[in-house]
Amino acid sequence: MRPVYCNELKKVVDEVWIIDTHEHLVREEDRVKCEVDPLSTFLPHYVSSDLASAGMSADDLNMIRNPSIPLEQRWEKFSPYWKKVQNTGYARALNIAVKDLYGFDGISDENYVELAKKMMDANKKGIYKWVLKEKAKIEVSILDPITEQKIVPVDFDRSLFAPVARFEEFIMPMERMSLESLATQCRMPIHALSDLVKALEAKFQEVSGALVGVKIALAYRRPLDFEKTTYAEAERSFNKIYSQRLFKRIEVAGGRWTFPEAVSAEEVKPLQDFMVHKLIQLAIKHNLPVQIHTGVQEGNENLITSANPTRLVNLFMEYKDAKFDILHGGYPYVDELAVIAKNFPNVYVDMAWLHIISPSVARRALSEWLDTVPSNKILGFGGDYRFVEGVYGHSVMARENIAWTLAEKVEDEGYSLKEAEQLAKKLLRDNASNLFFPRGLPPRAG
Repeated sequence: MRPVYCNELKKVVDEVWIIDTHEHLVREEDRVKCEVDPLSTFLPHYVSSDLASAGMSADDLNMIRNPSIPLEQRWEKFSPYWKKVQNTGYARALNIAVKDLYGFDGISDENYVELAKKMMDANKKGIYKWVLKEKAKIEVSILDPITEQKIVPVDFDRSLFAPVARFEEFIMPMERMSLESLATQCRMPIHALSDLVKALEAKFQEVSGALVGVKIALAYRRPLDFEKTTYAEAERSFNKIYSQRLFKRIEVAGGRWTFPEAVSAEEVKPLQDFMVHKLIQLAIKHNLPVQIHTGVQEGNENLITSANPTRLVNLFMEYKDAKFDILHGGYPYVDELAVIAKNFPNVYVDMAWLHIISPSVARRALSEWLDTVPSNKILGFGGDYRFVEGVYGHSVMARENIAWTLAEKVEDEGYSLKEAEQLAKKLLRDNASNLFFPRGLPPRAG
């Protein structure tokens, strides 16, 4: 049952211009070059994971994503599984977007062909401004451009986006060829750990002026326990990589290929840990917040325990001058993250992705955080999508969750309406603005 003041607060919440803390959108010019339809466009992630969880095979998933195959043929494979995942937050976000942007009551057997036509008609220059600004009322989105080959992209619309950067090439080398490739990219030799550190420092200095933050997404590749390692320990790991002489031979169609034998994860961990600490030190030096992926990983069959935010406590304790933006509410570790953020002044909780992972958990977590965490450290929305329609659908769900939770606080805990309205603005805008744009926001696009 909706709280008594939910509708009243929703009107206020809907007028807030959002600072979106986390996106992966491709460049608009790349999007508009593509043939778009509800399957190839909406299934690069999220709902595709639910389809796999519901039993769809990897071959069928790849098939329905392929725009070169007739849409009707792909829909035949998709439709039975779509009915199985309609209950999830991921599906709800898509149905909201389709209704509000394209005028259809969700994605269905009856409308998917017409929906594809409407999507193609809208797929032209200006679609990002239409969806993000005019429909979603998003002031600016923090962009983690994972599809880019460069460490920091230079050709994105700064009226819509502000970038963070990963530096994983410097942190995660597993074999000598990756170090040689990095040396070429950085235009400097890398023969020793000291060279790798200098290369990271030089690249960071080169790009830091264009950034609003640093992103660490290593929970997809290893556990988040970044231990304090000595230079000598990291140097041994580096030398192990650089002195590789063994090769493995792999039989493939048409011949044999040889690849360098990568060192083990255990052998290379001291180097990775050392370089993560170096990255955080550079972020402090350049006054940039550090976003860290925690909790649930996109895709299937991931190891959730690797991403528990409690693994990061040593970093929070050591780097008191850093500002850590802990993404995704740490889900499912939302309670643990509440304790961490309550204890550490330098830790912020971020609801990016959380509203669509589980709308009910997002409301529960926000209510708990408002009871435990200072309100200036709660970031209320990050879309975390690769396609712009998903951002819109997610933003609608986030506004609803925030209005609902604040209305409960008014009804049950004695908040005044004015206090709830002020908190809504902090959650959706002011807190992120203060964290990522301490010198002021970029000019709003006309």
